[in-house]
Amino acid sequence: MIILLVAALVSTLFAKVKLEAIPGYLLAGALIGPHALGAIQDNHRVEQISDLAVILLMFGIGLHLDAGHMGRGVVHILGVGAMSTVATTLVAWPILLWLGLPAPAALAVAMALAMSSTAIFVRVVSARREMRTIHSRVGLGVSIVQDLATVVVLGLLPLIARWSGAGVPLSTPQDEWYRGLPPALEFLSRAGISIGGIVALVTVGRYVLPAALRAIAATGSSELLIVFSGSVALAAAVGTRVLGFSAEMGAFLAGFLLASTPFRHQLAGQLAPMRDILMAVFFTAVGLNVDARLVVENWGVVVFGSIGLIALKTLSIGLSGWTLGLTPRSALLSGIYLGNAGEFALVALAPAVKMNIVTDDAGALVIAVVIASLILSPMLIGPAHLLGNRMLGWPLASWIDPASLREDAAQRTAKGLASDELKGHVVVAGFGPAGRAVADRLEIAGVTVTVIELNAKVVERQAQMGKRKVVFGDATNTEVLESAGVRTAAAVVITVPDEEAALRATGAVKAMNPGVYVVTRTSFLAGSFRAQQLGADHVTVDEVAVAETLQREVLQRLKARGIVTTPTT
Repeated sequence: MIILLVAALVSTLFAKVKLEAIPGYLLAGALIGPHALGAIQDNHRVEQISDLAVILLMFGIGLHLDAGHMGRGVVHILGVGAMSTVATTLVAWPILLWLGLPAPAALAVAMALAMSSTAIFVRVVSARREMRTIHSRVGLGVSIVQDLATVVVLGLLPLIARWSGAGVPLSTPQDEWYRGLPPALEFLSRAGISIGGIVALVTVGRYVLPAALRAIAATGSSELLIVFSGSVALAAAVGTRVLGFSAEMGAFLAGFLLASTPFRHQLAGQLAPMRDILMAVFFTAVGLNVDARLVVENWGVVVFGSIGLIALKTLSIGLSGWTLGLTPRSALLSGIYLGNAGEFALVALAPAVKMNIVTDDAGALVIAVVIASLILSPMLIGPAHLLGNRMLGWPLASWIDPASLREDAAQRTAKGLASDELKGHVVVAGFGPAGRAVADRLEIAGVTVTVIELNAKVVERQAQMGKRKVVFGDATNTEVLESAGVRTAAAVVITVPDEEAALRATGAVKAMNPGVYVVTRTSFLAGSFRAQQLGADHVTVDEVAVAETLQREVLQRLKARGIVTTPTT
């Protein structure tokens, strides 16, 4: 109660001054922790909730892992991410050694700080309407690489813990199986069981999970779908933990396997509220470890550390982008947008502190540096654009053809490489008789149609036919709307027979794209007024439409028989 209440209050204050919620959560934890007000003395009581939050976060990363929409430049873009992440780690490691950290701790912190804030990046480019710019595409690619790198870092921490000597090794239930075996045989046995277990998990996820999800979706219960998927995430986390890997790796793997199913967007949207609440707990719990006195005493380390971190990451991402074909302006903006240390730095740092690789004091200072970078980096975006405009004539790297990075959205759409960025298409929510009739008539007129439907059998049938893009999910789910391309749609037609769902979908669509033309179906006249209040541009009322049809049919019959002689319309 205390964590959620204070986190909500502090992050609300941050929102008032246009700052992100994550540093607010961290400061809230520092405020109520044992080193400040002392409202929470024992942060171990929230560790299990925090661990669950990280598992759901990694599961969500797997669900969202789709680099296909970045277009033909995907290899160059992912190359920027890989090069800059490795470069940041290799440069930060000796600097941290020079500052006095032991080699294992310096490596763990360097790898953690190499991760940028995906959440802040996406929110900034969305707010500035830059989702289809080159620096946004590159930033998304770098974020994907860093998300994958987080899985690798979490997997390496047990090895770094053993290297440090003071670390807590990652024990597994099968450790007793190997007791007394020669070292070589123990290594081969562990490797064989671990690899075999991962292969088994992937096989089950590839061939069994889709069939199970289809069977559950056929019941029409979205609750069963999310409960089953949550159990899959936790089962995979437990499975990889037993095999000697991290639980986070298992959750990521489960999400990645489910990402190939048509249920991914619906699941991601349903999980989002639970994940957001648990992540608020996680970041606040991380903030509990921050000692304000220690930060004040080492304010220079925090201030210059955050400035140096932003400079280092901007330089490494910018130079990597320019080397692989970006213009100097796009390279600069990509670096500035991702110059902070983000949520995944804390995800990687928390277990490093728990394993005693990094001391509590060092961890607290690193958290303070992360908070400062999250606050400072958005302030640099405006000046970065001004500086970038002066760099428009600067030369490109002569050894790279940057055509793939300059390809515009219209070309990628024409080649089918960015279906999620179609402009001028119409989204039809609900594929019952009304939705099917609307979609067919629009397509006859040459309009591209994307359908949202919650009936798994209908989605599967339409996918087999291949006539149109069909997204499985609830039209009130923002993840589903995003996948259907509502942000770039010319119109959205909501034919869902459930009036409450239609009204919620109307509000969600208008919140996502205020300029889109929305046609909503409601059952009763009272719902028409509510739909208009929510932003619907036109409302079709079932009872009114039925009355008009009945009246027209009766009048036409009476006129044909000569009973009615006055003109009818």
